[in-house]
Amino acid sequence: MEHKKMIEAALFISTSPLTLDQLARVTGIHSLGHVKEIVESLKKDYENSGLEIFNSSDGYSMQVRPHLLPRVAHLTPYSDLREGPKRTLALVTLKEPVKQSEIIRIQGNKAYSYIKELKKRGLIVTENIGHTKILKLTQEFERYFGEEKEKIKEQLEKHLQTSGDGGESVYEEPEPTENKPSEPPHEFLDKQKTKKEKAKASVIRKDAAKELSKETPQETNLKASHSHAFEEIE
Repeated sequence: MEHKKMIEAALFISTSPLTLDQLARVTGIHSLGHVKEIVESLKKDYENSGLEIFNSSDGYSMQVRPHLLPRVAHLTPYSDLREGPKRTLALVTLKEPVKQSEIIRIQGNKAYSYIKELKKRGLIVTENIGHTKILKLTQEFERYFGEEKEKIKEQLEKHLQTSGDGGESVYEEPEPTENKPSEPPHEFLDKQKTKKEKAKASVIRKDAAKELSKETPQETNLKASHSHAFEEIE
C-alpha cells in the first residue's frame, strides 16, 4: 500500500511523464512488472475520478480528463501569462535554438524578464555556450500543446505565410501608432493550444512534496492540466 501511495504522489507532483524505471527508483521496487501492476491498479482507482492515469510513449502521467479541461483550465499556473512572454515564446518556437541576444534585439530589454518568466515556468531552458546563452523549448512545452515542437513550428510558419507577415515587427512591443496584423504569431499559439486539449500537464502545489504521501485519491483530485493556459491575454 505504501508503494502505491508513493507512485501516486510521484505521478501527481511530476511535471513530465515517468517511466517504469523512474517509478521503480522512487519506490525502491526492483521488479518493473510489480511497478506496472501497481500503476494499473491506480488507473482503476481513478476510473470514476476527474483525474486519470495516462500512458504515453514517454511514460505515465496524471492528468485531468479532457472533457473537464475547459471548466478548470483557468486555474492553472500559466493562465496569467502576459502578452510579452507569449511573443517571446512564439519567437523561440520559430527560431530555436536561438541566441538570447537575438530575442533582446527584437523585443528590447524587457525580454530579459520574459525569458526569465518562461524559464521559471518550465517552457524554455537556457544553455550557456561560451559567452552566449542559447534558448530552447522544453518537453513541458510539447506537453502543453499536445504535439511535437517541430509540428507546432511548421503550423506557425504556415500561419505567418498565410497572414502575409513574417517579419520580426510582430514580436516587438506594440506601440499605439503602429499597425499590427490582426492575428500575430503569439495569438496563433493561443488558438493552436485550444485545439490540443489532449495536452498533458500537472499543477504542482507548494506543499505537495510534504503532504502527498498522506493524501487519498479524493484529496488529490484538485490537479489540472494547463493545455488551455494561453487563452486569456492580459
